[in-house]
Amino acid sequence: ACQFSFSLPVFFFQMTKSVTNPEELGGLASQMTNDYGHLALQGRMAAATAEPEEIGFQIRTRVQELGHGCIFLVQKAGALQICPTDSYTKRELIECARAVTEKVSLVLSALQAGNKGTQACITAASAVSGIIADLDTTIMFATAGTLNAENNESFADHR
Repeated sequence: ACQFSFSLPVFFFQMTKSVTNPEELGGLASQMTNDYGHLALQGRMAAATAEPEEIGFQIRTRVQELGHGCIFLVQKAGALQICPTDSYTKRELIECARAVTEKVSLVLSALQAGNKGTQACITAASAVSGIIADLDTTIMFATAGTLNAENNESFADHR
């Protein structure tokens, strides 16, 4: 059975919103590490019980790819903490969050393929959909100018 109860949706929204408050990024990165650890454990169990075996491999692979994306996101958060006014690093952090969104979608599709009909995976799908919605909201804020750098560059210039 796959049971996912992680708070990544809140984390990603806070991570990209914290572009303007880089001092918050350390705590958020720590939270993401814990949440991803839980996801990886649950993903391993889902992969072990998935039928056919290829679906289990796909779940493992996609959860690992999500982990790599999370690593890059945490690295960019650390870089922004070191140089909080660097607009390039701010854009990179937002781009990493977008890449993680895509990886989350792939995890979701693998879970749905391997565990059709189980209530636990419906719950997981809902949680992952929340992540995507939160990141889409963050992108909307960035597009509206809320997360723009302090100079005259806009999010649309880098989209």
